[in-house]
Amino acid sequence: MDESHKAFIFMEENIENNSKNELSDKNKMDWKPIMAFYVKTTAWIIVPLILAMFGGEYLSKEMGSQIMFFILVMAGFGITCFGVYKEIKKYKDGLDK
Repeated sequence: MDESHKAFIFMEENIENNSKNELSDKNKMDWKPIMAFYVKTTAWIIVPLILAMFGGEYLSKEMGSQIMFFILVMAGFGITCFGVYKEIKKYKDGLDK
């Protein structure tokens, strides 16, 4: 078989594979919005609490009392709850559209 026939057969097989891939692409899920939601939500959970813990620990050592640690951790928890709620609401609004 000469080169021109081999190229033609390759192109025909490639067209068949592409049409199969198009069908499977329609059934594939887009993971980007889900992963973005996951990353944002995780950041809202971790960042405020870590900052509150380090800040509370520092202020507790400076003041000699654990009350500032408790207050800052509770404030960090409140910020975390607000941020997660905001992200869930934004994600849910995006699904409704």
